[in-house]
Amino acid sequence: MKILFTISHLMTGGAQTFVIRLASGLAKNHSVYVYNCNFFPITDNSLVDRFPDTVEVISFFPPSSRTLLNRALSKVERWTSKIGRKIKFREDLRKLHFNYILKKLNIDLVNSHLYHADNFVVETLEKASIPIIVTDHGDYKYVIEQQLSDRSSTEKIFNRINGIVVLSEDNATAISRYVANHLPIKKIYNGVAQPQTVQYPVSGREKLKIPKDALVFGMVARGIPEKGWLELIQAFEQVMHTTQQAAHLILVGDSEYLQNLKASIASKAATVHFVGYSSDPNYWIECFDVGVLPTYFDGESLPYSIIEYLSFGKPAIATDMGGIPEMIKHNDQTAGFIINCQAGKADVSSLADAMLAYINNPSLREEHSQIAKQAFDKFNIENCIKSYELFFQEALNKQH
Repeated sequence: MKILFTISHLMTGGAQTFVIRLASGLAKNHSVYVYNCNFFPITDNSLVDRFPDTVEVISFFPPSSRTLLNRALSKVERWTSKIGRKIKFREDLRKLHFNYILKKLNIDLVNSHLYHADNFVVETLEKASIPIIVTDHGDYKYVIEQQLSDRSSTEKIFNRINGIVVLSEDNATAISRYVANHLPIKKIYNGVAQPQTVQYPVSGREKLKIPKDALVFGMVARGIPEKGWLELIQAFEQVMHTTQQAAHLILVGDSEYLQNLKASIASKAATVHFVGYSSDPNYWIECFDVGVLPTYFDGESLPYSIIEYLSFGKPAIATDMGGIPEMIKHNDQTAGFIINCQAGKADVSSLADAMLAYINNPSLREEHSQIAKQAFDKFNIENCIKSYELFFQEALNKQH
């Protein structure tokens, strides 16, 4: 197969990380390309370098020319709006470029990720016969319920595409309310490779001068408030006032919000470590005792940080958003604690109670660690790649 992945942008995020892994895996047996739509005027395209040489990444407006072209097109669009004509040269150029790429590469199937890319692909290929498979990363529930788009736009997408991949049962339940009965819906968990043991010259604990007997809680996430950074810090402060056990909190992520948060607590939290963005989050996760994600982000679906915690056998404390409860289960056992949200945010007292439970009961932590390793099995990258391959082939077979 000749497969073209489309994505709204290649800034750091869970969907982008997954596209790298899926494209890399499929490229072993297929011709794989990634079309970076570049919908937002960004300079962070660092993820482009993480694709292997076997995957060609094609960008609308390559980085070297994007600024100049954007400025030129913005001037033209402003001028046309002043004379009463709304001409969107940028959109038209993107569509022309995308169609050119499809024909040049003789693409068999498009797999689209993130709502803006889905909408663009459907608008561009509305009358074409090429199969389109959309992967829903929780976008549609969020877009529809938050009324970020009118229903006619999402219905247009669902009426054109040939199938949709959902990431969890929560995803499937939400999407089934909005799609036509004829549309194939396939649940495929995002895949991750089992992490390899790496001998770092200096461990994360050593780098931060954390004592060996201290219990380390950690979080890896995007630097937006809705991931629950503040609530986690507040819960950790409660814990530190309650216990004599040495404990530390490592926070992995970066943004202006996190930098301001760091500055606001700098004078009172020697045991809270803001380590910034990491291209290798496994370096930090390996030294966690417990992974935490108190997210209340409405578009949460199958957060990668939870999968990564499980891959290292780390118990998880997380909220009941999206597919998280399903993620940390193995059979009827749970590899951690699920925290409810109160007034739209993670409940700080419940977070603190869960952290204290691990501090006061090391055997519980060990029990949940073993369950975490078993819960990770469902996120095996090889199974994920094989499931996508079969779903793509089914869509192609229906076209012939």
